Amino acid sequence: MSVPAKTHITYLDSIRGLAAFTVINDHFVTAYDLPCEDSVCKHLLDYSPLHIWWDGSAAVSMFFVLSGLVLSLKYFRAGHQADLNSFKLMPYMTSRLFRIWLPYVLILLISAGFYLYTINSPLLKTALPPSEWIVNMWRNHPLTPIAMLRESFLLSLPAMVVLLPQAWTLTIELVLSLLLPIGLLLARQGSLWLALFSIIAVFLLDVSPFLLHFALGLLIARYYNAIANYLMPRPSLRRLILLVGLLFYTAISTTNHLFSETFMWLVTGSGAGLIIIYTLSSHRTQALLEQPILRQLGKVSYSAYLIHMLILLCLTPYLLTQLELFSSNHLWLWLSAWLLTVLSVQLLSLLSYYYIEIPSITLGRELIKGLQKASDSIK
Repeated sequence: MSVPAKTHITYLDSIRGLAAFTVINDHFVTAYDLPCEDSVCKHLLDYSPLHIWWDGSAAVSMFFVLSGLVLSLKYFRAGHQADLNSFKLMPYMTSRLFRIWLPYVLILLISAGFYLYTINSPLLKTALPPSEWIVNMWRNHPLTPIAMLRESFLLSLPAMVVLLPQAWTLTIELVLSLLLPIGLLLARQGSLWLALFSIIAVFLLDVSPFLLHFALGLLIARYYNAIANYLMPRPSLRRLILLVGLLFYTAISTTNHLFSETFMWLVTGSGAGLIIIYTLSSHRTQALLEQPILRQLGKVSYSAYLIHMLILLCLTPYLLTQLELFSSNHLWLWLSAWLLTVLSVQLLSLLSYYYIEIPSITLGRELIKGLQKASDSIK
C-alpha cells in the first residue's frame, strides 16, 4: 500500500467529523446535563469508556493529530523523506489563513449580531434547565465593539473568548499549521530530531502540548506506507492497537483527573494516534468511515465546530419551549432537543460550507494565483 496520489483521504475527513460531533455532544451535555437523572446511570456515562460519545477533550486531541497528518501527508508520496520541492511558504500560509481565519471571522460577525440580540432579551425558562455555564456564556460577559474586534485576531485572542469560546483550539491550530515547514525540515533530518524538538519546546519552553500531537500526526504521515503494509496482514496486532488506543483516548474520563492536565493531553493524543494507525491499516474500517452520512459529517466538520455554540445559545432554548408543548418527560425532552440541535447544526453547517467555506478557499486560491502572476511579471 502506498500514499495515494490524491492525498485528500475521505476516511480521515470522517474521523474529523466524528470528533466534531463529539464536541457538539460535549457542549450539549455541559449545557443540559446527561439524559438520565439516576446517579448510577450518570456515573456510568461519565466515568467509563462510554464517555467517548461526548468526550470533547479527547476529540480536541484527535483534531491536532489529524491536522499534523493531513497537512504533511502529500509531502511523503515518495517515501520517508519529505519532498519539499513543491512547497512554497507564502502560498501555503495564505491558504491556511483563508481556510481557517476567514470563515472564523464571518461566523464571528454573525455571532456578534445574535449576541447583541440575546443579551437584551429575557432568559427563556425551560423545563429542561440549562446549566449556569451556558446561561452565563454571553449574558455575564458584556462586550464592547473593540472587545469583539479583538476576538477576530486568532493569533492573539483575549484570555476570555466570549462570542466563539471554542476558538481557543483554532489559535493553536493556526500556529501549528504555520509551523509545518519547520516540522518537515526536522523530519528530513530524522524522526528523533522532530521528537526532541517537540519535547524540548513543550516541557522546557512552555509551548502548547498539542505540538506533540501535531508532530505525531506528521510522523504517522511519514511512515504511512510502512505502518499500513506492516499491520494489514496482522489483524490481531491491529485489534490490540485499537484497544490500547481506545483506552488511552478515553483516559480523561476513566481516571477522573488523577493526573496533570498536560499528561492527560499526551495520553489522549497517543490514543488518537493509535486509533488513526489502526484505521489506516484496516480496509473494513475505512469502508465503514466512507459511508455517505459519515462523509457528510466530515465535509461540514469545520463549519459545525464554528456554528454549534451559536445554535446551543440561541436556537436550542426555543426548540425546548416548543417541545414542552408535547411532553414534559425529562428523557424525551433531552433526546428531542439533542436531536433537533444536532440536525440544526448539520443543516446550517452545510449552508456555511457552501456559502462561507468554499468561497473563502476559492478567494485564497485566487489571491495566491494573483500574487504568483505578479511575482512572475516582476521576474
